[in-house]
Amino acid sequence: MDALINDLLRQYSQTLAAGQVAEFKVWAELVRQSAGDLHVFLPLRDMGIDGVIHRLSDGAYVPLQVKGRSELTPAGQVHITVTASSLVDDDALLIATLVDADRLGEMLLVIDEAGFRRLAAHDVVDGREYLTAAFEMHADGESRWAPHLIGRDRLGERFGAAGAESVELTEPAVGVDRGEVGFLGEAEIIRRLAEEPALNLFRPFPDLETVEVLARHVKSHRFLGLQVKTSGWDEGHLENRVHFRRSSFRPADSTYVVILGWNRTSHDLGETCLLIPSREVVGLARAEGEWLVIELQPGSNHHRQVGAYRTPLPSLGSILAQMLE
Repeated sequence: MDALINDLLRQYSQTLAAGQVAEFKVWAELVRQSAGDLHVFLPLRDMGIDGVIHRLSDGAYVPLQVKGRSELTPAGQVHITVTASSLVDDDALLIATLVDADRLGEMLLVIDEAGFRRLAAHDVVDGREYLTAAFEMHADGESRWAPHLIGRDRLGERFGAAGAESVELTEPAVGVDRGEVGFLGEAEIIRRLAEEPALNLFRPFPDLETVEVLARHVKSHRFLGLQVKTSGWDEGHLENRVHFRRSSFRPADSTYVVILGWNRTSHDLGETCLLIPSREVVGLARAEGEWLVIELQPGSNHHRQVGAYRTPLPSLGSILAQMLE
């Protein structure tokens, strides 16, 4: 009995490892093939979506599930089985493939969850419904999966990536250390949003773009991205400035800026924040060379032009959830 249990645990561990390898291989291929047009967001809590792809060329967000297997069946097929309850969004894309040593298989199955549910074999075991797909590693033949199989090197094209020849790189794609206070502000926003059960949260990996925290409504499946700024103040320095790099700041209808105030004396954040649509930042800011600068007074009751955007920090999660309903 112990040998059987150990064998089952070994098989389970191998399946988990293949799935994890497949996910990161898919993320790497999408970034490589898109020359940076596709950015990867990973979940902070597993609620059925393995990752979200942000297409910078048009701002679209694409939720994904990735399934990988480390070996073919004796019939030479990739065999994928999922529980029906794990498919949480009919419009999300499911990617399934073989993990062949250190790379993805030559072909990948890319299909929306509604299509997978429609084409898969359905079985019920102990009251749970399972969906199964079995496909070969080529797109010819009469298999019902064939129209949804694509070559590994065309994965970025399948996601509408602009491609290297049409991606304008205005500056090197490097991460930015926002400092201890900036990190505290981002962590606080994540904590506040995590209190709202209607939201699922994602972070970009690596952190190279305007959106630093991505919220997805678990029912409407709509997205809202946040850039978080934290401005420190004390009694001798009430007025502070928040900077946005003009070359990399990409405003969009689905992107907002959250500005927090950090009290350097008491070492805490205020109970209010500013929630500003990103498209309105240019009108509120002053251009200084390569920067957009917003001046504010986080330590006082007056926020100059931006006072209308004041938002109670404890209510931020519920406010965003209502915006995404």
